[in-house]
Formats: sequence, C-alpha cells, structure tokens
Amino acid sequence: MKNLIILFAVVVSGWACSQAQTTQNLNASAFKETMAQTPNKIVLDVRTNGEVAQGVIAGATQIDYSNPHFEHQLEQLDKSKPIFVYCAIGGRSGSAVQLMQKKGFKKIYNLDGGINAWQRAGYPITSLKK
Repeated sequence: MKNLIILFAVVVSGWACSQAQTTQNLNASAFKETMAQTPNKIVLDVRTNGEVAQGVIAGATQIDYSNPHFEHQLEQLDKSKPIFVYCAIGGRSGSAVQLMQKKGFKKIYNLDGGINAWQRAGYPITSLKK
C-alpha cells in the first residue's frame, strides 16, 4: 500500500510538472540559439508600429503592447507553442510575459535587453511581413 501511495505521488507530481509554465529571460545569443533549435514557435514583437518600421527579428509577428486590444490579440495566439517575446529594451516584453503567464502560455522566452541587445550583438533584423 505504501508503495502504491508513493507511485501515485510520483505520477501526480510528474503530471503537475508537465503542466507547469516555463519562462526564461535570455540574452541575445541564447535567445537566437534557442529560437533556431525550436520548431513551431511564435516570435512576438510587442513594440509600436513606428518602432517595428525600423525592423524586426525574422519571422516576428507584431502585437503592440500599448494597443487597447493587446490582451484580446494575445488570446488569438496558440498558448501551447513556445513564444519568443521582445520589445525595444525589455520593459514592455517583461510586462507582456507576466500577462501571458496569467493567460496560460506554456513556454515563454523573453529577450533580455530587447531588440537593442539583439542589434548590439550583431544579429540581423528585417522588414515585418504582413
């Protein structure tokens, strides 16, 4: 009986861990490397239209954090996919990550230092594909 209880506890804790959310703040190098190794991901730029016009990380989708419909637009994204979030320097993306955690996104990566850190590292940007 004791072994059965232990087995049950292990199974339940394993299930709970698999349901847990994971959020990581990554420097530009780790962000780039993790993106490259992650299939079926979402790359999310939370900057304004004016900022995005200057360039984005390849494959990015934009949802402006300052838009009053931001939360509703987040709801349209697949919460089961890994999501890579960035802004200009990390403030808005950090706030967006907190909101995404509350909304049940499972795997979130935040670019520490934002696209500015990305560009300082020498990584390319491109035009947003709409």
